[in-house]
Amino acid sequence: MENLTKTEVDYAMAKERVNQMRKFYVSLAVFIIVFAIYSGRKYYKTGEVNYLDFNNVSVIFWIWGLILAIRAVKIFFFNHDWERKMMDRELNK
Repeated sequence: MENLTKTEVDYAMAKERVNQMRKFYVSLAVFIIVFAIYSGRKYYKTGEVNYLDFNNVSVIFWIWGLILAIRAVKIFFFNHDWERKMMDRELNK
C-alpha cells in the first residue's frame, strides 16, 4: 500500500465528494425531467394530476423521490469528519 500525504488524502476525499454530488445532480435532473413529462402527459389526458392516488407510476415516483432525498441528506448534511478521523487512525497504525 502506498503512503499518501495529507494533501493527497484531502484531494482524494474531495474528488470522491464532488463525484457523488455530480451523480446526485444528474439523478435529480433526470427525475425532474421524467416527472415533468409524466405530469404533463397525465394532465393533458385527464385534466388533473393527483399523486396521492398511489397507482403504479405514482408509487415509483414516491420511491424514487425518497431515494433522492436520502442521498441528498447523506451527501449534504452528514459530516465527513469521522471518515477523516478513521482514515488518520488507520494510516497511523
